[in-house]
Amino acid sequence: MLKDGKEQIIGAIKMETANIKKELIKIEKEKNICILFAVETGSRVWRMESSNSDYDIRFVYMRLDAKDYLRLGKLPDVIDTTIEDADILGFDIFKFCKLLLNSNPSVIEWLESDIIYVDDNETKEKLRKFINKKFNPIALYHHYKSMCKQNYLKYLKTSVCMTHKKYLYCMRGLVNAKYVLLHDQVPPITFEDSLKLTYLGNQDVKKKILEVIELKKTGFEEVRVSKIHLFEKYIEGFLETEEQPESRRIIDYKEVQEYIWKLILDCEDM
Repeated sequence: MLKDGKEQIIGAIKMETANIKKELIKIEKEKNICILFAVETGSRVWRMESSNSDYDIRFVYMRLDAKDYLRLGKLPDVIDTTIEDADILGFDIFKFCKLLLNSNPSVIEWLESDIIYVDDNETKEKLRKFINKKFNPIALYHHYKSMCKQNYLKYLKTSVCMTHKKYLYCMRGLVNAKYVLLHDQVPPITFEDSLKLTYLGNQDVKKKILEVIELKKTGFEEVRVSKIHLFEKYIEGFLETEEQPESRRIIDYKEVQEYIWKLILDCEDM
């Protein structure tokens, strides 16, 4: 029975992936664009998903007609749609790279994703290597710390929405912020990998995080739970710390600029 159940799950995932790819092809044709890469983000790529988790698909595209970038009336640089349980969001290559050069953590996570639906075998990896060398640590640190703070103050401390999901979002922000501070690197996309490599100084907190991840995966993500005092005490202490990494703004982005030009010119020659 267990084997049959696993085969059904694998079959369902393959079917969903096929539907996602069909939708992305449809978007390309309707919008006259080329999708450079498309990935999964959120709980599935963090390996914290439950059976009813939605799909969060993100993609980067370029317009097939270079003249579209020279219009007086600027075309939209965001494509947003939904299909059943999938949220699909795409950024034009220019918008994406502007965010990347500001070390925007959300788009960095797109590059770190290892669940890939579309890949031109160049863009994603080239930009990933660039940002891993050039990212601004303080931008990532404050993003993740803010993720922890907002979830804690808005949902947990007030007891408004005390769920395993909210606790994990809070703790993921905390762990990733500590990872940036400790390693001066972009955190691993998988939460458990980041957790293993981050010194928390409290093994009970680590064990509890792993326990809650498993509870979320089994479908208890939205069930209201009692306060996890172990987490809340640790979060309070973390939010009081003033230590932060140094700031390193990206000044030299010639490599990225020339790559975008190359993409557009190569497309024109096709």
